[in-house]
Amino acid sequence: MKKILFLSSMALATMSSAQILVTESFENATSPGFVISGGYTGTAATYIGSTCDGNTFIGAEVYGLSTATRTVNLIYTKPASITANGKKIDISFAYTTQPYDASSSIGGTITVAYSTDGGVNYTTVGSPITLTSAAQTCAPFTGTIPESANVNGNFMLRIQTLGTTGGTYDFFSFIDNVKIKQEVTATPACTTISSPVSGATGVSVRQQITWAPIAGAEAYKVKIGTTSGGSNIFSGSTYDAFYTPTASAPLPPNTTLYVTATPTNALGDATGCQEISFTTGANPITPYCGPLLARLGTYPISNVVFSDMTNASSATVTTNPMDGQENYTNKIANVTRGTSYPIALTATSVGTTNRFGFTVFIDWNQNGSFADPGESYFVTSDFAGGTGTPLTVNKNITVPATAALGNTRMRIKYNFNSSTTSVRTELSDPCSDISQGQAEDYTINVGTVLGTSDVNMNKKADISVYPNPFKDILKISDTKGVKSIVISDVSGRQLKTLKASNELNLSDLNSGLYLISLQMEDGTVKTLKAAKK
Repeated sequence: MKKILFLSSMALATMSSAQILVTESFENATSPGFVISGGYTGTAATYIGSTCDGNTFIGAEVYGLSTATRTVNLIYTKPASITANGKKIDISFAYTTQPYDASSSIGGTITVAYSTDGGVNYTTVGSPITLTSAAQTCAPFTGTIPESANVNGNFMLRIQTLGTTGGTYDFFSFIDNVKIKQEVTATPACTTISSPVSGATGVSVRQQITWAPIAGAEAYKVKIGTTSGGSNIFSGSTYDAFYTPTASAPLPPNTTLYVTATPTNALGDATGCQEISFTTGANPITPYCGPLLARLGTYPISNVVFSDMTNASSATVTTNPMDGQENYTNKIANVTRGTSYPIALTATSVGTTNRFGFTVFIDWNQNGSFADPGESYFVTSDFAGGTGTPLTVNKNITVPATAALGNTRMRIKYNFNSSTTSVRTELSDPCSDISQGQAEDYTINVGTVLGTSDVNMNKKADISVYPNPFKDILKISDTKGVKSIVISDVSGRQLKTLKASNELNLSDLNSGLYLISLQMEDGTVKTLKAAKK
């Protein structure tokens, strides 16, 4: 089985200090002080696991064989820049175990130990954890190295997973949220926010706010508000030296925000810390959750064909999390109530045996959410990929007879999915960020089949717009039966949606050719062209 390698973290103890203070959440690009050895292949490896803190995490893995034991070590080594103070050290982490497949078993131990002589000798912390056949999800471990150990020198902490010999043992063991906290002796100093820079404009509503890690800080208190010193947008603590707004609660668009990140520990908060301000840009996904980020790499959706809509896009793999979602709501697929349509999805895969899956979400009742029953498709599907080979899936979607008429949103998600028996949250949840894959949003225009008499009664061939060309005001000869009016440019990009009216004030548009789409109450659409002087 191909392993996906990715080490990500943020360790707080990266500056000179008089105590060991480390919080490792495995969420950023490096893991200072941590090394993993062993694993499935017997070499240094990590594997994407489930989450214990709201984000995808990476951890050590173990694979038990019937012929030999398999050992994995996750080791933290104190940097020389940290001078340990000899006080007691509290240790905690979460561990998750899962069988490789339905025919596999779990068995083994997890043992925690520390060394003060650079790894020559180790002393066990607490009792070993016995791994039983029942899978564990984010089970806690806590332990203490007493002050009598007088930890001052070459400190190392080892979390060792040992697979059981014999039987059909074939399982993964993940470690997350490692905390190594020596008793502190002073409150921490302030930090400096490095991104975004103060005064920045057009900042993404999913911008990660980052700052310098501070020695002696056990956590950071983050406040985000629309006024100086305010916290009406967000108020909370993080163990990491960054904060990322969620897809379900992004930063408000087109708003000036004020941010502080205050280091804190058991003795108190830093005082007099910096406040920055910046202004966000638009949110292209509103009113739906997002935009979504691709945390571990964007493996793009490269072609979508649904009904009368086709959209080919880049197939280039990137490492920019902001490439995780693309907005193609200017692409419109016209469908009819009660009718089934084929959908073809093509995306980039990676590895010879890695598995990826697609899920399609359509907001049929137009309530701004994809979470209602009957609005997700193929969520249980799982497709094998291949190195350099585009993955294409052909399915069908039937439009509900009760679907609301007019324009609504479709979201397509594509994501790595290792299991053949379960579905990752990144695929099943329309608002979850991508781990490896991509999401794309489109517009679906739902219509209804009309009878012959209805067609004759609703013929709109005689509707016209005038004057044409126009200067600021565009008039429509007849708006009877019109539900709304959509103004688009000639590429199909929607610019505004207006209430039905015989006179449209379009003074804010630039000179050029525009499409005036009359969205009828019966689900039909009539599009006219108008030129602005």
